[in-house]
Amino acid sequence: MNNHYGEYDHIFQTKIDSWVPINKAVHDFFTQREIDTLKRSERTFTCADRTVVFLSFENQFASLGGLAAVAHHLPLWLQKLNENVLFFTPLHSKNTKTQDAIKNGKLVPVFSGKTLRICNYQGIVSCYEYSNVPFKSYFLEVDERFCAGDNPYAYEDKTELLIDALAFSAAVPFALAQLGVKSNLIFHAHDWETAPVAITSKLAVISNLINSARTILTLHNSFDSCISQRHKTLFFGKNIPGDTILQCTIPLLNGPLTTVSTPFAHELRHDPLQKGIFTDHLQKVFSMNPPIGIENGMFGEPVPSFSRKAIKNAVTGETDDLLSEKNVLRNKMLDEIKTLKTDPRVRGSLSITGRNSKTPVFFMSGRLDFMQKGFDVIFNAFEKLPPGSAKLLFCPSSTHTDTRELAFFEKIAQKCDGDIIIMPFRLSRGQYNAFLQGASYLLMPSFYEPFGAATEGMMNGTPVVARGTGGLWIQVNPHDGMYVPSFYGSMLDLDKRSDFPTGFLYREDYPDAAAQRNWREVIDLEPSKRLKNPLYTAMVDSAFNALKMAITAFGTKQYYGQMICNGLDSVNQFTWQRAVGKYKKIYDAVCFRGSL
Repeated sequence: MNNHYGEYDHIFQTKIDSWVPINKAVHDFFTQREIDTLKRSERTFTCADRTVVFLSFENQFASLGGLAAVAHHLPLWLQKLNENVLFFTPLHSKNTKTQDAIKNGKLVPVFSGKTLRICNYQGIVSCYEYSNVPFKSYFLEVDERFCAGDNPYAYEDKTELLIDALAFSAAVPFALAQLGVKSNLIFHAHDWETAPVAITSKLAVISNLINSARTILTLHNSFDSCISQRHKTLFFGKNIPGDTILQCTIPLLNGPLTTVSTPFAHELRHDPLQKGIFTDHLQKVFSMNPPIGIENGMFGEPVPSFSRKAIKNAVTGETDDLLSEKNVLRNKMLDEIKTLKTDPRVRGSLSITGRNSKTPVFFMSGRLDFMQKGFDVIFNAFEKLPPGSAKLLFCPSSTHTDTRELAFFEKIAQKCDGDIIIMPFRLSRGQYNAFLQGASYLLMPSFYEPFGAATEGMMNGTPVVARGTGGLWIQVNPHDGMYVPSFYGSMLDLDKRSDFPTGFLYREDYPDAAAQRNWREVIDLEPSKRLKNPLYTAMVDSAFNALKMAITAFGTKQYYGQMICNGLDSVNQFTWQRAVGKYKKIYDAVCFRGSL
């Protein structure tokens, strides 16, 4: 195995060793009497008896991205590795899967109709337990909250999402008190929607609702939310410093701020896209608590796409059996496409049969997000390829995809007649697996990607073509040397990994200083007008070159087969045991260095 994790383990250990708590924010927010109360509670905190309270706004019923998968795997492995874990999540009452779970008795009432009072807010809280997991899992219902529907974030008025986040963060300490769990709590919040627990838990200690608690936060993206003085006063009782949730809460954390990959942790403070646009307002709090990367494990278990014999032979350099079995999977994918192409929502078509197996099929999927995913970059790059040299299967998964959002993609699909098919609807798990396993390459052209699903492609026997960013830098071993922006320094060290390629990384060669100016325009422009931007054009050219290299590699069967084999081996580095081992070190830092 080509294990390149050692360098990132070193970065993690160096950062956690150098972390020190900064308690200035406590004095900016709390009175001296309140600080004295908090300090007395801190002295009773017993590390050996700690309970990790894992908070996630998403869950197995209300899932939009990778957070729901993390919310399943991380608590499971924490429990396996001897951490006492309680999982809390909102009960999204308008979500159809949640409603079905209640009807089918999967969510069992624990208590109902309890009155929550925090500062100037009052709500009615009910609690349900989900027993189909090996750790205690609770769904909290708050009257008139968590009503967005199947997409838990899809409010027209974003203030509703803010109030959901504040109400949930207030309800969790209240529910724990109702359950009789009041001491030695480490709240592990995820993203801004649960970050307010850093404040509400301290208010719960001050009011004697719970006895002792500390908070850490993991960011799975760079999203944030503004918060008005009115809402601060409503839930916190005073106007805490900060204009956004993360500005208010990060200074009050009791442990290192974490995120889901080492490169993304670095990008939050140095990437022109992040520091210039998305996290510009967070640079001060990042300097107080610099982000530390902890890579996720695999989302799901490796699928036995190939026989043991084929894999064993491929390891020794004989890839014929592996490629033969890959071709069987390809034909299953084509059969699935043939079945689905009669759906009236499908755009475009593929002129391809099992006989022209020398033509690679690129597969691209995910939510239709023009501010992150970069799907339009690939369409512009694909249009430049010689007709018939490759095929593209695009499956945007947004359940509410607007026809206007698809117009850009449909126009290029018409130009590339027979080479592009678009299926703008959510696939079943079986359909998705058929496409992922049968495709020649998985495409991930993200503008930014905190961690990414590249490992999902490789563990299913599909090499990856991706833009070098975030966790994709770590997940994909590139074909050969490529441009790396100067702000990364020497942290990536890709040359060591190019001897064991698992796909292709590309990155536009563009000056950092100019990139920050041009990113703003790229984000603001609609996709059809982005080609006038020089940064975007450089990105398209870089993606085009990567597609050409991938097509050439696909025609070199020995090399392509070795990439599949390398990928199957490489994903074994991404384990939840490794991730949990690092989170346990974070919890230890909270216990021994995180007091006021």
